Amino acid sequence: MTRTLKHILAACLLLMTLLPSSMGCQKPNIVLILLQEAGWGDFESHDPIMRTPNIKKLREEGLFLSQSYVQPMCGPTIAALMSGRYPHTFGCMEGKGMTELTKFWVNETFTLLPQELKTLGYSTHLVGKWHLGFCHPGLMPQARGFDTFYGQMLGGHKSQYYHNSTDGIYDFWEGRNIDWTAEGHYKTDLYNARALKVLNETDSSKPFFLFLSHYVGHKPFEVPQHYRDTFCSHVTNEKRKTQCAMFAAADQGIGQIVQALKDKGVYDNTVILTMSDNGGPALEGGSVNWPLRGTKQTIFEGGTRSYTVFKAPGLTATNVTWSGLIHAIDWLPTLLGIAEGPQPNYIHGHDLWPNLQRNEPSARNEFIYAVNDFDRRKHSAFRYKQWKLIKGRGGSAAKSGWFPPFQLYNQYPFGGLDKTKFTNESKLYNLDTDPSERNNTYSDPNNAALLVTMEAKIKEYLVGEPGAKEGLYPLQPFAFYPVSSGDNVDQTGALATCFCQPPGLAGSTDCPTTTN
Repeated sequence: MTRTLKHILAACLLLMTLLPSSMGCQKPNIVLILLQEAGWGDFESHDPIMRTPNIKKLREEGLFLSQSYVQPMCGPTIAALMSGRYPHTFGCMEGKGMTELTKFWVNETFTLLPQELKTLGYSTHLVGKWHLGFCHPGLMPQARGFDTFYGQMLGGHKSQYYHNSTDGIYDFWEGRNIDWTAEGHYKTDLYNARALKVLNETDSSKPFFLFLSHYVGHKPFEVPQHYRDTFCSHVTNEKRKTQCAMFAAADQGIGQIVQALKDKGVYDNTVILTMSDNGGPALEGGSVNWPLRGTKQTIFEGGTRSYTVFKAPGLTATNVTWSGLIHAIDWLPTLLGIAEGPQPNYIHGHDLWPNLQRNEPSARNEFIYAVNDFDRRKHSAFRYKQWKLIKGRGGSAAKSGWFPPFQLYNQYPFGGLDKTKFTNESKLYNLDTDPSERNNTYSDPNNAALLVTMEAKIKEYLVGEPGAKEGLYPLQPFAFYPVSSGDNVDQTGALATCFCQPPGLAGSTDCPTTTN
Protein backbone atom coordinates (compact mmCIF):
# COMPACT_ATOMS: atom_id res chain seq x y z
CA MET A 1 0.00 0.00 0.00
CA THR A 2 1.43 3.40 -0.92
CA ARG A 3 1.97 6.12 1.66
CA THR A 4 -0.78 8.22 0.04
CA LEU A 5 -3.31 5.39 0.24
CA LYS A 6 -2.37 4.78 3.87
CA HIS A 7 -3.03 8.45 4.64
CA ILE A 8 -6.39 8.28 2.88
CA LEU A 9 -7.39 5.13 4.77
CA ALA A 10 -6.33 6.68 8.08
CA ALA A 11 -8.42 9.76 7.30
CA CYS A 12 -11.40 7.57 6.48
CA LEU A 13 -11.07 5.67 9.73
CA LEU A 14 -10.96 8.96 11.63
CA LEU A 15 -14.04 10.25 9.83
CA MET A 16 -15.92 7.05 10.60
CA THR A 17 -15.44 7.72 14.29
CA LEU A 18 -16.76 11.28 13.97
CA LEU A 19 -19.60 10.98 11.49
CA PRO A 20 -22.81 8.94 11.38
CA SER A 21 -22.31 5.58 9.70
CA SER A 22 -24.26 6.68 6.63
CA MET A 23 -21.81 9.56 6.06
CA GLY A 24 -18.45 7.97 6.83
CA CYS A 25 -15.93 6.25 4.55
CA GLN A 26 -17.18 2.77 3.75
CA LYS A 27 -15.81 -0.22 1.95
CA PRO A 28 -17.03 -0.29 -1.64
CA ASN A 29 -20.09 -2.29 -2.54
CA ILE A 30 -19.52 -5.08 -5.07
CA VAL A 31 -21.88 -6.18 -7.84
CA LEU A 32 -20.67 -9.18 -9.84
CA ILE A 33 -22.76 -9.90 -12.94
CA LEU A 34 -22.02 -13.20 -14.67
CA LEU A 35 -23.67 -13.55 -18.08
CA GLN A 36 -24.09 -17.20 -19.01
CA GLU A 37 -23.02 -18.24 -22.51
CA ALA A 38 -22.12 -14.74 -23.68
CA GLY A 39 -19.90 -14.87 -26.75
CA TRP A 40 -17.08 -12.45 -27.49
CA GLY A 41 -19.21 -10.92 -30.23
CA ASP A 42 -22.52 -10.82 -28.33
CA PHE A 43 -22.10 -7.21 -27.19
CA GLU A 44 -22.85 -3.96 -28.95
CA SER A 45 -19.26 -2.72 -28.91
CA HIS A 46 -18.15 -5.84 -30.82
CA ASP A 47 -21.21 -6.25 -33.04
CA PRO A 48 -23.41 -3.16 -33.63
CA ILE A 49 -26.37 -5.43 -34.37
CA MET A 50 -26.57 -6.26 -30.65
CA ARG A 51 -28.35 -4.02 -28.13
CA THR A 52 -26.36 -3.74 -24.89
CA PRO A 53 -26.10 0.05 -24.31
CA ASN A 54 -25.92 -0.19 -20.51
CA ILE A 55 -22.97 -2.56 -20.58
CA LYS A 56 -21.38 -0.25 -23.14
CA LYS A 57 -21.89 2.68 -20.75
CA LEU A 58 -20.19 0.77 -17.92
CA ARG A 59 -17.30 0.09 -20.29
CA GLU A 60 -16.99 3.83 -20.92
CA GLU A 61 -16.97 4.54 -17.19
CA GLY A 62 -14.46 1.83 -16.39
CA LEU A 63 -12.07 -0.58 -18.06
CA PHE A 64 -12.55 -3.15 -20.80
CA LEU A 65 -10.41 -6.17 -20.01
CA SER A 66 -9.33 -7.57 -23.35
CA GLN A 67 -7.50 -10.61 -21.95
CA SER A 68 -9.79 -11.80 -19.19
CA TYR A 69 -10.05 -15.58 -19.01
CA VAL A 70 -12.53 -18.10 -17.65
CA GLN A 71 -13.09 -21.85 -17.94
CA PRO A 72 -14.68 -23.46 -21.03
CA MET A 73 -17.86 -24.32 -19.09
CA CYS A 74 -20.08 -22.61 -16.55
CA GLY A 75 -19.68 -24.81 -13.46
CA PRO A 76 -15.88 -24.67 -13.45
CA THR A 77 -15.95 -20.89 -13.98
CA ILE A 78 -18.30 -20.28 -11.05
CA ALA A 79 -16.11 -22.60 -8.97
CA ALA A 80 -13.01 -20.58 -9.91
CA LEU A 81 -14.69 -17.26 -9.12
CA MET A 82 -15.99 -18.37 -5.75
CA SER A 83 -12.89 -20.32 -4.61
CA GLY A 84 -9.93 -18.46 -6.12
CA ARG A 85 -8.50 -21.86 -7.08
CA TYR A 86 -7.97 -23.66 -10.37
CA PRO A 87 -11.09 -25.84 -10.57
CA HIS A 88 -9.27 -28.84 -12.03
CA THR A 89 -7.39 -29.17 -8.74
CA PHE A 90 -10.56 -30.21 -6.96
CA GLY A 91 -12.18 -32.28 -9.66
CA CYS A 92 -14.23 -29.68 -11.54
CA MET A 93 -13.01 -29.98 -15.12
CA GLU A 94 -14.71 -29.07 -18.34
CA GLY A 95 -15.80 -32.23 -20.11
CA LYS A 96 -17.14 -33.86 -16.97
CA GLY A 97 -20.70 -34.85 -17.77
CA MET A 98 -23.25 -32.20 -16.87
CA THR A 99 -25.48 -34.82 -15.26
CA GLU A 100 -22.63 -35.44 -12.84
CA LEU A 101 -21.86 -31.75 -12.40
CA THR A 102 -25.34 -31.31 -10.97
CA LYS A 103 -24.21 -33.53 -8.10
CA PHE A 104 -20.86 -31.74 -7.79
CA TRP A 105 -19.86 -29.53 -4.91
CA VAL A 106 -16.92 -27.27 -4.21
CA ASN A 107 -14.81 -28.83 -1.48
CA GLU A 108 -16.67 -28.12 1.75
CA THR A 109 -13.45 -27.10 3.53
CA PHE A 110 -12.79 -24.19 1.14
CA THR A 111 -13.70 -20.69 2.25
CA LEU A 112 -15.58 -19.04 -0.62
CA LEU A 113 -15.73 -15.39 -1.70
CA PRO A 114 -18.99 -14.50 0.11
CA GLN A 115 -17.64 -16.03 3.31
CA GLU A 116 -14.50 -13.92 3.05
CA LEU A 117 -16.54 -10.77 2.43
CA LYS A 118 -18.83 -11.48 5.38
CA THR A 119 -15.79 -11.36 7.68
CA LEU A 120 -15.23 -7.82 6.37
CA GLY A 121 -18.76 -6.72 7.28
CA TYR A 122 -20.51 -7.25 3.94
CA SER A 123 -24.06 -8.45 3.46
CA THR A 124 -24.03 -11.07 0.71
CA HIS A 125 -26.69 -11.97 -1.85
CA LEU A 126 -26.93 -14.48 -4.68
CA VAL A 127 -29.49 -14.07 -7.45
CA GLY A 128 -29.51 -16.65 -10.23
CA LYS A 129 -27.55 -19.81 -10.89
CA TRP A 130 -25.58 -21.52 -8.09
CA HIS A 131 -24.37 -24.84 -9.59
CA LEU A 132 -21.86 -25.56 -6.82
CA GLY A 133 -23.61 -28.14 -4.68
CA PHE A 134 -27.09 -28.98 -3.43
CA CYS A 135 -27.25 -32.56 -2.13
CA HIS A 136 -26.86 -31.47 1.50
CA PRO A 137 -28.05 -28.29 3.27
CA GLY A 138 -24.42 -27.59 4.19
CA LEU A 139 -23.58 -27.21 0.49
CA MET A 140 -26.36 -24.78 -0.43
CA PRO A 141 -25.66 -21.06 -0.96
CA GLN A 142 -26.67 -19.89 2.50
CA ALA A 143 -24.30 -22.39 4.08
CA ARG A 144 -21.45 -21.15 1.85
CA GLY A 145 -21.63 -17.48 2.79
CA PHE A 146 -24.70 -15.95 1.18
CA ASP A 147 -27.26 -14.21 3.41
CA THR A 148 -29.95 -14.57 0.75
CA PHE A 149 -30.45 -16.76 -2.30
CA TYR A 150 -33.02 -16.62 -5.09
CA GLY A 151 -32.65 -18.77 -8.18
CA GLN A 152 -31.61 -22.20 -9.41
CA MET A 153 -29.30 -24.85 -8.01
CA LEU A 154 -28.63 -26.72 -11.26
CA GLY A 155 -26.68 -25.78 -14.35
CA GLY A 156 -29.27 -26.41 -17.04
CA HIS A 157 -33.04 -26.10 -17.45
CA LYS A 158 -35.45 -27.28 -20.16
CA SER A 159 -37.19 -23.90 -20.38
CA GLN A 160 -36.59 -20.23 -19.67
CA TYR A 161 -40.14 -20.07 -18.24
CA TYR A 162 -40.71 -23.45 -16.58
CA HIS A 163 -37.80 -24.11 -14.30
CA ASN A 164 -37.32 -27.84 -14.64
CA SER A 165 -34.08 -29.71 -15.08
CA THR A 166 -33.44 -31.77 -18.19
CA ASP A 167 -34.82 -34.68 -16.11
CA GLY A 168 -38.03 -32.77 -15.42
CA ILE A 169 -37.24 -31.92 -11.78
CA TYR A 170 -38.45 -28.51 -10.62
CA ASP A 171 -35.57 -26.29 -9.52
CA PHE A 172 -36.30 -22.74 -8.37
CA TRP A 173 -35.54 -21.54 -4.85
CA GLU A 174 -36.27 -18.81 -2.34
CA GLY A 175 -33.54 -19.33 0.21
CA ARG A 176 -33.65 -22.95 1.35
CA ASN A 177 -37.19 -23.52 0.08
CA ILE A 178 -38.62 -24.40 -3.30
CA ASP A 179 -40.51 -21.46 -4.86
CA TRP A 180 -43.37 -22.59 -7.07
CA THR A 181 -44.51 -19.01 -7.72
CA ALA A 182 -41.73 -18.55 -10.29
CA GLU A 183 -43.33 -21.12 -12.59
CA GLY A 184 -44.28 -19.63 -15.96
CA HIS A 185 -42.21 -16.44 -15.56
CA TYR A 186 -39.21 -15.58 -17.75
CA LYS A 187 -36.01 -16.32 -15.88
CA THR A 188 -34.11 -13.16 -16.86
CA ASP A 189 -37.03 -10.97 -15.81
CA LEU A 190 -37.23 -12.78 -12.46
CA TYR A 191 -33.53 -12.31 -11.80
CA ASN A 192 -33.56 -8.65 -12.85
CA ALA A 193 -36.51 -7.94 -10.55
CA ARG A 194 -34.99 -9.76 -7.60
CA ALA A 195 -31.65 -7.97 -7.99
CA LEU A 196 -33.51 -4.65 -7.79
CA LYS A 197 -35.40 -5.85 -4.73
CA VAL A 198 -32.16 -6.80 -3.00
CA LEU A 199 -30.60 -3.42 -3.75
CA ASN A 200 -33.66 -1.48 -2.64
CA GLU A 201 -33.89 -3.37 0.64
CA THR A 202 -30.18 -3.50 1.46
CA ASP A 203 -28.99 -1.42 4.41
CA SER A 204 -26.84 1.37 2.99
CA SER A 205 -24.92 1.72 6.25
CA LYS A 206 -22.93 -1.44 5.52
CA PRO A 207 -21.28 -2.66 2.33
CA PHE A 208 -22.98 -5.34 0.25
CA PHE A 209 -21.99 -8.00 -2.27
CA LEU A 210 -24.52 -8.96 -4.96
CA PHE A 211 -23.70 -11.88 -7.24
CA LEU A 212 -26.14 -11.80 -10.16
CA SER A 213 -25.51 -15.11 -11.89
CA HIS A 214 -27.66 -14.67 -15.00
CA TYR A 215 -28.88 -17.62 -17.06
CA VAL A 216 -29.46 -15.22 -19.95
CA GLY A 217 -27.69 -16.78 -22.97
CA HIS A 218 -27.96 -20.40 -21.95
CA LYS A 219 -30.12 -22.77 -23.97
CA PRO A 220 -33.01 -23.13 -24.53
CA PHE A 221 -32.96 -20.00 -26.68
CA GLU A 222 -36.27 -18.40 -25.69
CA VAL A 223 -37.23 -14.80 -25.07
CA PRO A 224 -40.50 -12.84 -24.73
CA GLN A 225 -41.67 -11.39 -28.04
CA HIS A 226 -41.62 -7.82 -26.79
CA TYR A 227 -37.83 -7.88 -26.43
CA ARG A 228 -37.53 -9.05 -30.03
CA ASP A 229 -39.92 -6.37 -31.26
CA THR A 230 -38.63 -3.49 -29.13
CA PHE A 231 -34.88 -3.95 -29.39
CA CYS A 232 -34.07 -6.34 -32.21
CA SER A 233 -36.57 -5.91 -35.02
CA HIS A 234 -33.69 -4.78 -37.27
CA VAL A 235 -32.04 -8.23 -37.14
CA THR A 236 -33.07 -10.46 -40.04
CA ASN A 237 -31.45 -13.74 -38.98
CA GLU A 238 -33.86 -15.44 -36.58
CA LYS A 239 -31.24 -17.09 -34.38
CA ARG A 240 -29.29 -13.85 -34.07
CA LYS A 241 -32.50 -11.93 -33.37
CA THR A 242 -33.23 -14.25 -30.45
CA GLN A 243 -29.69 -13.83 -29.14
CA CYS A 244 -29.97 -10.06 -29.49
CA ALA A 245 -33.25 -10.03 -27.57
CA MET A 246 -32.00 -12.31 -24.79
CA PHE A 247 -29.06 -10.03 -24.07
CA ALA A 248 -31.17 -6.90 -24.47
CA ALA A 249 -33.33 -8.28 -21.64
CA ALA A 250 -30.30 -8.72 -19.39
CA ASP A 251 -28.90 -5.33 -20.39
CA GLN A 252 -32.16 -3.60 -19.46
CA GLY A 253 -31.86 -5.13 -16.01
CA ILE A 254 -28.29 -3.89 -15.71
CA GLY A 255 -29.48 -0.39 -16.55
CA GLN A 256 -32.08 -0.65 -13.80
CA ILE A 257 -29.42 -1.83 -11.34
CA VAL A 258 -27.25 1.18 -12.17
CA GLN A 259 -30.21 3.52 -11.66
CA ALA A 260 -31.10 1.87 -8.35
CA LEU A 261 -27.53 2.34 -7.13
CA LYS A 262 -27.66 5.99 -8.14
CA ASP A 263 -31.02 6.50 -6.45
CA LYS A 264 -29.57 4.94 -3.32
CA GLY A 265 -26.60 7.31 -3.47
CA VAL A 266 -24.01 4.51 -3.58
CA TYR A 267 -23.18 4.21 -7.28
CA ASP A 268 -19.87 6.05 -7.03
CA ASN A 269 -18.78 3.69 -4.23
CA THR A 270 -19.77 0.48 -6.03
CA VAL A 271 -17.63 -1.94 -8.00
CA ILE A 272 -19.51 -3.40 -10.97
CA LEU A 273 -17.86 -6.37 -12.66
CA THR A 274 -19.68 -7.72 -15.72
CA MET A 275 -18.30 -10.79 -17.46
CA SER A 276 -19.20 -13.91 -19.44
CA ASP A 277 -18.75 -17.36 -17.93
CA ASN A 278 -17.44 -19.05 -21.09
CA GLY A 279 -17.61 -18.63 -24.82
CA GLY A 280 -20.91 -18.65 -26.63
CA PRO A 281 -22.40 -21.88 -28.06
CA ALA A 282 -22.08 -20.68 -31.66
CA LEU A 283 -23.29 -23.91 -33.23
CA GLU A 284 -26.45 -24.21 -31.16
CA GLY A 285 -27.90 -20.71 -31.13
CA GLY A 286 -27.18 -17.25 -32.46
CA SER A 287 -24.09 -16.61 -30.32
CA VAL A 288 -20.90 -15.25 -31.91
CA ASN A 289 -17.29 -15.50 -30.74
CA TRP A 290 -15.81 -14.17 -33.98
CA PRO A 291 -13.02 -13.49 -34.77
CA LEU A 292 -11.88 -15.79 -31.96
CA ARG A 293 -11.64 -19.49 -32.63
CA GLY A 294 -13.89 -22.09 -31.03
CA THR A 295 -16.97 -22.11 -28.85
CA LYS A 296 -18.05 -23.10 -25.38
CA GLN A 297 -16.45 -26.45 -24.36
CA THR A 298 -13.20 -25.73 -26.22
CA ILE A 299 -9.97 -24.34 -24.80
CA PHE A 300 -9.47 -22.09 -27.81
CA GLU A 301 -9.86 -18.36 -27.23
CA GLY A 302 -13.51 -18.40 -28.30
CA GLY A 303 -14.29 -20.76 -25.44
CA THR A 304 -12.20 -19.15 -22.72
CA ARG A 305 -11.75 -15.41 -23.35
CA SER A 306 -14.43 -13.51 -21.44
CA TYR A 307 -15.94 -10.20 -22.48
CA THR A 308 -15.26 -8.34 -19.20
CA VAL A 309 -16.08 -4.79 -18.09
CA PHE A 310 -14.80 -3.48 -14.76
CA LYS A 311 -16.04 -0.25 -13.18
CA ALA A 312 -14.68 0.66 -9.75
CA PRO A 313 -14.11 3.71 -7.54
CA GLY A 314 -10.51 4.86 -7.58
CA LEU A 315 -9.58 3.92 -11.14
CA THR A 316 -6.98 6.34 -12.47
CA ALA A 317 -8.10 5.79 -16.07
CA THR A 318 -11.50 5.05 -17.56
CA ASN A 319 -12.90 4.32 -21.01
CA VAL A 320 -9.70 2.48 -21.87
CA THR A 321 -8.73 -1.11 -22.62
CA TRP A 322 -6.62 -2.93 -20.07
CA SER A 323 -4.73 -5.66 -21.90
CA GLY A 324 -3.14 -7.42 -18.95
CA LEU A 325 -3.74 -11.09 -18.22
CA ILE A 326 -6.37 -11.87 -15.61
CA HIS A 327 -7.99 -15.22 -14.84
CA ALA A 328 -11.23 -16.10 -13.06
CA ILE A 329 -9.21 -17.30 -10.06
CA ASP A 330 -7.85 -13.75 -9.64
CA TRP A 331 -11.20 -12.13 -8.87
CA LEU A 332 -11.51 -13.43 -5.31
CA PRO A 333 -8.17 -11.91 -4.19
CA THR A 334 -8.70 -8.80 -6.34
CA LEU A 335 -12.12 -8.05 -4.85
CA LEU A 336 -10.74 -8.69 -1.38
CA GLY A 337 -7.94 -6.27 -2.23
CA ILE A 338 -10.49 -3.61 -3.15
CA ALA A 339 -12.27 -4.28 0.15
CA GLU A 340 -8.96 -3.89 2.05
CA GLY A 341 -9.23 -7.45 3.32
CA PRO A 342 -6.41 -9.90 4.10
CA GLN A 343 -5.28 -12.20 1.30
CA PRO A 344 -5.98 -15.91 1.88
CA ASN A 345 -3.04 -18.30 1.65
CA TYR A 346 -5.07 -21.16 0.21
CA ILE A 347 -5.75 -19.75 -3.26
CA HIS A 348 -4.03 -19.78 -6.63
CA GLY A 349 -5.18 -16.32 -7.77
CA HIS A 350 -3.39 -12.96 -7.57
CA ASP A 351 -4.63 -9.62 -6.24
CA LEU A 352 -4.54 -7.49 -9.40
CA TRP A 353 -6.35 -4.48 -7.96
CA PRO A 354 -3.17 -2.32 -7.84
CA ASN A 355 -2.56 -3.05 -11.54
CA LEU A 356 -6.16 -2.36 -12.54
CA GLN A 357 -6.44 0.74 -10.38
CA ARG A 358 -3.34 2.38 -11.85
CA ASN A 359 -3.86 0.99 -15.37
CA GLU A 360 -0.50 -0.75 -15.17
CA PRO A 361 0.63 -4.07 -16.69
CA SER A 362 -0.68 -7.18 -15.00
CA ALA A 363 1.29 -8.95 -12.28
CA ARG A 364 0.21 -12.21 -13.95
CA ASN A 365 2.04 -13.50 -17.00
CA GLU A 366 1.08 -17.17 -16.98
CA PHE A 367 -1.84 -19.45 -16.15
CA ILE A 368 -3.43 -22.79 -16.90
CA TYR A 369 -6.44 -22.57 -19.24
CA ALA A 370 -7.72 -26.01 -18.35
CA VAL A 371 -6.55 -29.53 -17.63
CA ASN A 372 -8.74 -32.39 -18.76
CA ASP A 373 -7.52 -35.94 -18.32
CA PHE A 374 -11.01 -37.30 -17.82
CA ASP A 375 -12.48 -38.06 -21.23
CA ARG A 376 -11.48 -38.84 -24.79
CA ARG A 377 -10.41 -35.24 -25.46
CA LYS A 378 -7.57 -35.36 -22.91
CA HIS A 379 -6.46 -31.84 -23.71
CA SER A 380 -4.90 -29.01 -21.74
CA ALA A 381 -3.54 -25.53 -22.39
CA PHE A 382 -0.97 -23.29 -20.76
CA ARG A 383 -0.32 -19.56 -21.22
CA TYR A 384 3.09 -17.90 -20.84
CA LYS A 385 3.18 -14.20 -21.72
CA GLN A 386 1.75 -13.96 -25.25
CA TRP A 387 2.30 -17.65 -25.99
CA LYS A 388 -0.33 -20.37 -25.71
CA LEU A 389 0.55 -24.06 -25.75
CA ILE A 390 -2.24 -26.60 -26.36
CA LYS A 391 -1.77 -30.32 -25.83
CA GLY A 392 -4.42 -32.41 -27.55
CA ARG A 393 -7.24 -31.30 -29.82
CA GLY A 394 -8.45 -28.37 -27.76
CA GLY A 395 -12.05 -29.31 -28.45
CA SER A 396 -14.20 -31.34 -30.80
CA ALA A 397 -13.67 -30.77 -34.50
CA ALA A 398 -17.21 -29.44 -34.87
CA LYS A 399 -16.72 -26.73 -32.22
CA SER A 400 -13.09 -25.75 -32.86
CA GLY A 401 -13.42 -23.68 -35.99
CA TRP A 402 -14.19 -20.03 -36.74
CA PHE A 403 -17.86 -19.09 -36.92
CA PRO A 404 -18.55 -15.65 -38.38
CA PRO A 405 -21.77 -13.71 -37.73
CA PHE A 406 -24.43 -14.19 -40.37
CA GLN A 407 -23.79 -10.79 -41.99
CA LEU A 408 -20.19 -11.85 -42.75
CA TYR A 409 -20.93 -15.42 -43.75
CA ASN A 410 -20.60 -14.81 -47.50
CA GLN A 411 -17.26 -13.14 -46.92
CA TYR A 412 -15.96 -15.90 -44.63
CA PRO A 413 -17.78 -19.13 -45.54
CA PHE A 414 -17.22 -21.64 -42.72
CA GLY A 415 -14.67 -19.23 -41.28
CA GLY A 416 -11.95 -20.93 -43.32
CA LEU A 417 -12.61 -24.17 -41.45
CA ASP A 418 -10.58 -27.17 -42.58
CA LYS A 419 -11.70 -30.16 -40.49
CA THR A 420 -8.86 -32.30 -41.80
CA LYS A 421 -6.45 -30.27 -39.63
CA PHE A 422 -8.08 -31.14 -36.31
CA THR A 423 -5.62 -33.59 -34.83
CA ASN A 424 -4.08 -34.32 -31.46
CA GLU A 425 -0.86 -32.58 -32.43
CA SER A 426 0.48 -29.97 -30.03
CA LYS A 427 -0.20 -26.37 -30.92
CA LEU A 428 1.67 -23.14 -30.13
CA TYR A 429 0.17 -19.74 -30.89
CA ASN A 430 1.49 -16.22 -30.51
CA LEU A 431 -1.70 -14.48 -29.40
CA ASP A 432 -0.22 -11.00 -29.84
CA THR A 433 0.04 -11.54 -33.59
CA ASP A 434 -2.43 -14.39 -34.03
CA PRO A 435 -5.36 -14.01 -31.60
CA SER A 436 -7.55 -16.13 -33.89
CA GLU A 437 -5.21 -19.13 -33.48
CA ARG A 438 -4.77 -19.92 -37.16
CA ASN A 439 -0.99 -20.27 -37.35
CA ASN A 440 0.44 -23.21 -35.37
CA THR A 441 4.13 -22.48 -34.73
CA TYR A 442 4.87 -25.53 -32.57
CA SER A 443 7.25 -27.01 -35.16
CA ASP A 444 9.07 -23.74 -35.83
CA PRO A 445 12.72 -24.33 -34.79
CA ASN A 446 12.92 -20.72 -33.63
CA ASN A 447 10.53 -21.62 -30.82
CA ALA A 448 12.50 -24.60 -29.49
CA ALA A 449 13.95 -22.72 -26.49
CA LEU A 450 10.56 -21.21 -25.69
CA LEU A 451 8.95 -24.65 -25.61
CA VAL A 452 11.63 -25.90 -23.20
CA THR A 453 10.79 -22.98 -20.89
CA MET A 454 7.06 -23.56 -21.13
CA GLU A 455 7.34 -27.31 -20.55
CA ALA A 456 9.45 -26.64 -17.45
CA LYS A 457 6.85 -24.20 -16.13
CA ILE A 458 4.05 -26.67 -16.77
CA LYS A 459 5.96 -29.27 -14.78
CA GLU A 460 6.14 -26.86 -11.83
CA TYR A 461 2.38 -26.48 -11.92
CA LEU A 462 1.53 -30.12 -12.48
CA VAL A 463 4.10 -31.83 -10.27
CA GLY A 464 5.45 -29.26 -7.86
CA GLU A 465 9.09 -28.99 -6.85
CA PRO A 466 10.77 -27.78 -3.64
CA GLY A 467 10.64 -24.02 -3.56
CA ALA A 468 8.51 -23.92 -6.70
CA LYS A 469 4.81 -23.31 -7.22
CA GLU A 470 2.33 -25.44 -5.33
CA GLY A 471 1.87 -28.71 -7.17
CA LEU A 472 -1.55 -28.74 -8.83
CA TYR A 473 -1.40 -32.33 -10.01
CA PRO A 474 -2.34 -35.15 -9.57
CA LEU A 475 -5.93 -34.02 -9.47
CA GLN A 476 -7.85 -34.29 -6.24
CA PRO A 477 -10.67 -36.84 -6.30
CA PHE A 478 -13.95 -35.78 -7.83
CA ALA A 479 -16.36 -34.51 -5.19
CA PHE A 480 -19.37 -36.50 -6.30
CA TYR A 481 -21.83 -38.45 -4.24
CA PRO A 482 -23.13 -41.73 -5.73
CA VAL A 483 -26.89 -41.49 -5.86
CA SER A 484 -29.63 -43.92 -6.66
CA SER A 485 -32.28 -43.11 -9.23
CA GLY A 486 -34.80 -40.72 -7.73
CA ASP A 487 -32.67 -39.62 -4.76
CA ASN A 488 -32.57 -36.06 -6.04
CA VAL A 489 -36.33 -35.54 -6.41
CA ASP A 490 -38.91 -35.19 -3.65
CA GLN A 491 -42.55 -36.26 -3.56
CA THR A 492 -43.71 -32.99 -5.15
CA GLY A 493 -41.44 -33.35 -8.20
CA ALA A 494 -39.01 -30.72 -6.93
CA LEU A 495 -35.27 -31.00 -6.45
CA ALA A 496 -34.35 -32.75 -3.21
CA THR A 497 -31.40 -31.53 -1.16
CA CYS A 498 -30.98 -33.99 1.68
CA PHE A 499 -29.57 -37.15 0.15
CA CYS A 500 -25.83 -36.98 0.75
CA GLN A 501 -23.32 -36.54 3.56
CA PRO A 502 -20.00 -35.19 2.28
CA PRO A 503 -17.03 -36.48 4.27
CA GLY A 504 -16.14 -34.19 7.15
CA LEU A 505 -19.17 -31.91 6.76
CA ALA A 506 -21.10 -31.62 9.98
CA GLY A 507 -23.68 -29.32 8.42
CA SER A 508 -27.27 -28.79 9.35
CA THR A 509 -29.73 -31.63 9.05
CA ASP A 510 -32.56 -29.11 8.78
CA CYS A 511 -33.84 -29.91 5.31
CA PRO A 512 -35.64 -27.46 3.03
CA THR A 513 -39.37 -27.61 2.53
CA THR A 514 -41.58 -26.89 -0.45
CA THR A 515 -43.77 -23.80 -0.51
CA ASN A 516 -46.52 -22.57 -2.78
